[in-house]
Parts: sequence; structure tokens; C-alpha cells
Amino acid sequence: MKFRPKSIFVFTTIVGAVIVGGVYFGGRPEVAVATITRDRALDAVPAAVKVDPEFQVTISSDVAGLVRKSNLKIGQVVSEGDLLFEIDTSKYELTLSQLLLALDNARQQFALDLDQRTAIERRKEDLANFAARTKAGEYPELELKRRQDELAMFIERQSKDHLERDLKLGGLEHTIKLLRRDIADCHVKAPTSGTVTELFAQPGEVVALRAPLVRMFSKSIQVEARINEEDFSGIHTGLDASVRFLAYGPELYPAKVVKVLPNADPLNQQYRAYLDVTIPPERLIPGLSGEASIIRNRREGALIAPRSALKDGAVFVVENGVVRRRPVTVGFRSLSAVEILDGVPEKAQVALTQLESLRDGMRVKVAR
Repeated sequence: MKFRPKSIFVFTTIVGAVIVGGVYFGGRPEVAVATITRDRALDAVPAAVKVDPEFQVTISSDVAGLVRKSNLKIGQVVSEGDLLFEIDTSKYELTLSQLLLALDNARQQFALDLDQRTAIERRKEDLANFAARTKAGEYPELELKRRQDELAMFIERQSKDHLERDLKLGGLEHTIKLLRRDIADCHVKAPTSGTVTELFAQPGEVVALRAPLVRMFSKSIQVEARINEEDFSGIHTGLDASVRFLAYGPELYPAKVVKVLPNADPLNQQYRAYLDVTIPPERLIPGLSGEASIIRNRREGALIAPRSALKDGAVFVVENGVVRRRPVTVGFRSLSAVEILDGVPEKAQVALTQLESLRDGMRVKVAR
């Protein structure tokens, strides 16, 4: 069977129309669009956010000894004053008993000082009588001088003995006080409320003096925002902010700047601010990260476009199924929106998706 020239022409025309139609209608990319509207523009500074305990503490042993008891577990929440460890007190109590006995003996021995003080008074009376009789001519002055020297030496010896005894008593009392403190330190208590994150000792182990026992994160949490140096101007306490945590998707949480550090981190030249975030406490856990938008200023009645519509200083306006690239001047910026100062009119529709593949004059389909 042979095709006539006219039939071949008709067939070719139909095929070409199908191909062109497929390209024209079926090959157009589908894009999501948004409408430029008037709303409040926000001058918002971006910041990287992380959630950490306000502080962490490592509790060490103030005594050496055998760990007798501890019921701590990783992740356990403890309150201030809770008993964390019990260290064996037997050797300290034995030493304390010996020292208390020595102190009692010393006090009994030094109670004899009363007799010595009486002896001094009696010698002074005898010397006074001897001095009177010497003055009356019964004894020579040289003998009086000898007796006076003997009394002075006796008083000096007594004074030295008293000093040594007081030092001994004071030393014993001080040592007993320290030992009682050591016994109290054998009961290791939580200095603050927090969560146990690491354990360094278990019952049955012998720990050395100053050995770490447990590490805890504080119960209080802080949200730190790190701000680039070029964005730090105008950041102060009281500013509003919004926070998005990576673990919780696109959900935004209102926040407020409560503290600003005046110095930059020397490693990366970023400044630090701390935020009070309005979020259920059980959701604010250490280790979370995300981003914040700290609002420095606001402007009402501005032209607003989604931030995702902006690419290389321009937006793609969709008109009758055709995209037109329009350079724009941007004012305030926030996490999700930008202020358009010029370049596109109000109510214009701008593409939000497939921006990398769009070209000026390309035909597109608008996603419904």
C-alpha cells in the first residue's frame, strides 16, 4: 500500500500538532503561588538557637572510703538535699571515739591547774612576809632577791604550761570538729535540684578524696540565641521573638529577650542573647536546636511576600500562565516573610516552588 503525498502532509501536520500541544500543555511545570498583600512588616534578626541546662555540676567526694549505698540511676531527677551516696563512716567514728577520750583525759589532767594557782598565791604571800622581815633587818637583801627570782621563774613555768595545755586542748577540739564534718560528708547530698547524667561510682567501690561521684544537669533550662555580628545592632532585653525548634517542625513559639551578653564569642564572633520561650515545660528539653527571629522593628501596611518567593533578589510573577522575573527591593525581613519596597504591585501572584528551574517567559501551571 502506498501513501499519497497529500496523505503524508496531513499525517505530518497532525503529529506535529500533537507534539507541540504536548509541550505547550503537558510540559509546563506546576508551581505553587502566593499573593502579594499588605500587612505588618517585621524587621527580624535571625539567630541560631540551642537549649541547654542553665548549669551542670559535678559532685565530688569530700572524704575517702567505701561507698556503702546509692540508688542513683542515669536520668533520675533529684531534689536539693536528697541523699545521693553513703560512704562508710566506721574508721572516722573509731578515730573520733579515740579523740574524745583523749580530750576528756586532758581536761581532767588540766583541772589540777587550780592547785598550781593556789601554790602561786601562797608563794606570793610568803615572799611578802619575807620582804617585811628583810626590811626589819632579819634577813639580807640578797636572800630576798633570790626568792623573788625563784617566784618569777615559777610563774613563768606555769604560764608556759598553761599555754601548752591550751594549745593541746584547742588542737584536739579542732581535730574533733573536722572529723565530725568528715562523718557528715560521708552522707553526700544533692546541692541543687537536677537530673543525673553521669555516674562515676557504685556501691562497693572505694573512692578517693575529691573523686567525682555524679554529674547532674540543673533543673532550670536556658534558651540561647546566637546572633551574627552584622545583625547584633539594636538587640536588647524586652524585644519580642519567635522560635522554631527542628524537633517540632514548622511550629512557632513566641518568646522574649531576657538577657543579652555584651561580648562576642572570640571563636566565631557571634553574640549571645537568652530567650524566655512560651512553650510547655515538658517540651523544652536540653539538646534541642532551631532558629529564632528577634523582632527589632515593625511597619504597618507594607507589601509582604513569602520569604520562599525570593531568589537572587527577584521574584517570579505569574501572569496568565506565564512567569516574569521581577527584581525587587527588599526592606524588613522575618523568618517567613519579606517586605517588598518596589518591583511588584499589590495582589500580584508570585511563584513559591521550582524557582531553580523557572525562566523569564516560561509557561507554567498554577497548582490548585
